[in-house]
Amino acid sequence: MLFIMSSRIGVLVALIAAMDICAVGQNSCPADLRYVGTLSGSGSYGQNFNGIKEVRLPEHANIDKSYKQQNRLRATNGKGKAKSNLTAKDIPAGIHIIAYGTNDLEKGWAVSEPQLRIVKNNDGDTDYLFGMRLFCSVPGDSRMYGTCSVSVDVCYKPKS
Repeated sequence: MLFIMSSRIGVLVALIAAMDICAVGQNSCPADLRYVGTLSGSGSYGQNFNGIKEVRLPEHANIDKSYKQQNRLRATNGKGKAKSNLTAKDIPAGIHIIAYGTNDLEKGWAVSEPQLRIVKNNDGDTDYLFGMRLFCSVPGDSRMYGTCSVSVDVCYKPKS
């Protein structure tokens, strides 16, 4: 009986943890914006991450392109080789991003080159893909310090 009860509690804890993970991105989006997903990459000593990641907006998403209100943007932590000249005005209208990454020691991260693309889906309708270049590095003299990471929570403003 005790084993069954502890198994049920374990399953319940796992479900709550999964719901919390899904809610993290949504909670980072400003009011009236919807969470799309998170772009992410990781690297390690001798293996910087430098690539373009994309996320598909919900099917039939209708973006309110009058939203150009992102006035605060962190595009890099400025450490190591991580550089970005991205400004808030470079973010496509209707999109809002929250970038973050590893900040310990001299590990660097940066995001750049945002792009909103229109693509055909399987039904022949059009959907949106949002992508960015992500970069992170672990300094050459820090073999013992593990990995670096970079992530971007992506939100969009739906038309009402």
